Amino acid sequence: MTEDGGRRGRDDARRALRVVGTAPPSTGTGSTEGTPHRPADDARTPPGLAGRRRGSGARAGAGRIPVYPRVPTGPWRPTPGARPTRSEDTTGDAASVPGAGPRLTALAPDQEGPVEGPPVETFEAVADEDAAEMARLRARAERFTPEDEVTAAARERAAEHGIVAVGPGAGAALTFLASATRARSVVEIGTGAGVGTVSLLRGMPREGLLTSIDCEPAHQRLARLACVEAGFAPGRVRMITGRALDVLPRLSDSAYDLVLVDAATVEYPRYLEEALRLLRPGGVVVLDNVLWTGRIADAARRDAVAMALRETVKAVRTDERLAPLLLPVSDGLLCASLLA
Repeated sequence: MTEDGGRRGRDDARRALRVVGTAPPSTGTGSTEGTPHRPADDARTPPGLAGRRRGSGARAGAGRIPVYPRVPTGPWRPTPGARPTRSEDTTGDAASVPGAGPRLTALAPDQEGPVEGPPVETFEAVADEDAAEMARLRARAERFTPEDEVTAAARERAAEHGIVAVGPGAGAALTFLASATRARSVVEIGTGAGVGTVSLLRGMPREGLLTSIDCEPAHQRLARLACVEAGFAPGRVRMITGRALDVLPRLSDSAYDLVLVDAATVEYPRYLEEALRLLRPGGVVVLDNVLWTGRIADAARRDAVAMALRETVKAVRTDERLAPLLLPVSDGLLCASLLA
C-alpha cells in the first residue's frame, strides 16, 4: 500500500468515529488518537487520585494531611458543687500512672452514691488504708539496709541494759550523712550502747575522730566493746563521761563537721543551741527521736517531752541560718545544715 493510501485509510477511520460520537475532543495536552472517550468514568473518579487524566500532574493530592475530629483536652473539671471521693475502682487512668492513687469520682450534691463506678469507700476507711500503707513503707525503709552481726549484737546489749538504741534506718542515715559530709570531727551527745557510734564511724574517713559524751560509764564500756568488734582502733573514739550540758561548753566553737543529739529529750532545745555553736559552716546537726510516739503531732499533749520536741522543731524550721530536713526513719531524724 502506498503512503497516500495509508493516510486516506486513517482519515476514513477518524471520520467514522466522529459519526458515532466516540472520538475524544482534542485537549491540547497530549495525543489522544485512537482512545475511546468515557465521560461516565471521569465523573466517578475525582481528580488527583488513581483515575486522574493524563497530564493532570503526577503529584496531584500528594502531601495532604488527613483531618481528624477534635478531641477535648485539658484537666478534668467536676460539676460545680460536687464533692470528690475515692472509689474502689483502680482500673481508670489514675491506676495506669505509676504512683497514682485511686480514681476520684464526682458526687452530685443531691445524690448519695457516685455518679458512676462501684460503691464509694468512707473517708475513715481510706485514712486507715493510707496509714497502713505508710506503716508498710516505713518498715521497708527500716529493712532496706540490713544490719551486720556487730550492730545486731550491740542492739541486743542495749535492750538488755534498758537503753533505747538508734533504729536501723536511722543508723543507715547516720552512716550516709557522715560519709556525704566527709565528717572528720564528730560529736555524739548520748553514747548509749554504741549503735550510733559505730554507724557514724563507718561513714567517717580513717583520720576522723569521734567525741562521745554520756553520763553513764557503763554505757560507754558497751560502746567501746562495739567499736572493737567493728574493727575500729581505740584512738578513733574519745569518750567523755559527764553531763552533756557541762561538757559541751568546753568544746571549741566552729570546729566540728557533724553533731548527733541522742540524749535526754527534754534538753533538746539547749542541745541544739550548743550544737549550732560547735558546727563549722556547712556542718550538720542531727536530732534523733523527734517523731517518738507521735508526740509533736498531738497538740493535746502538753508534757515536758512533747513541749521540748515542738520547741526544737520550731527552732530548726524558723532559723534562717539552717537548711532543715525531717527524715521519717526509725523514730524520726531532724537534720539541719548550717549555711555558710
